[in-house]
Amino acid sequence: MSSSAFHELDLILVRHGTTQWNREKRYVGHADPGLLPEAAGEQGALGLRLHGMCFAKVYSSDLRRCTETLRLAAPQLAAAAVPDARLRELDFGEWDGETYESLKDVQLYRSWLDDPRCFTPPGGESLEHFEDRLTGFLNSLRDEVLQGEGSNAEGIPAVLAVTHGGVIRQLAVLTVPGLDFWSIQLPPAGMAGLRLKYEEDGRITGSWLRNISFP
Repeated sequence: MSSSAFHELDLILVRHGTTQWNREKRYVGHADPGLLPEAAGEQGALGLRLHGMCFAKVYSSDLRRCTETLRLAAPQLAAAAVPDARLRELDFGEWDGETYESLKDVQLYRSWLDDPRCFTPPGGESLEHFEDRLTGFLNSLRDEVLQGEGSNAEGIPAVLAVTHGGVIRQLAVLTVPGLDFWSIQLPPAGMAGLRLKYEEDGRITGSWLRNISFP
C-alpha cells in the first residue's frame, strides 16, 4: 500500500433540497427537476452546518437538484465539486414521476416493493446495478483521495457528497451491518456521516458519525 493510502475515511452525505415532485410524493429518479424557490431556507441552514468544514474532495450527483443545493448552500464548495453520475438516484424508468397511488394496482410495482432484488422498474435500473455503481464510487475514493488532505482533527480524510435519499440509504446498507433500507430517514437538505473502514481484503465497513446529527 502506498504512503498516500488511507484505511479510514469520513464520508459526509447531504441530501438535496425539496423539489415539487418531492412535495407531491412522486418518484424522482433520473428526472431532473430543480429546487422549489420557497425551500431556500433549507439551503441556508445547510450552509451554516457546512461552514468551516474542510474536505479532501467534494462530489455531487450531476442532477440539478443536487448541484443547486450545493451552489446555494456553500458556493465555495460548489466551485470545487466534481459532478458524478454514479451518485444519481435509482433510475425508476417508466415510474419516474408516478406516485404510490398511481401505481398501487400494478402487479410489477407491488412485486418490486416486496422484492426489489428480483424485480426492476420497466425501463429502469436493477438494484444490482445500483449497488455496483455505488460500490464503484466508494472504491474509487482510495485512488482519488490522499492521506492528509482535508483531514479532520483525528487525521482522517473527509469527503463531501451531495446526493439523493435512496443513495444515502443504500450506501449505509452496503457498509453498516444490520441496517434496513427503510429504517433510514433523512430530510431534504439533511446531513449524515459515515466513517468508512477499508479492509485489507477489499471489504468496506461503515459506522455512523453521530456528531453529524443523523436523526
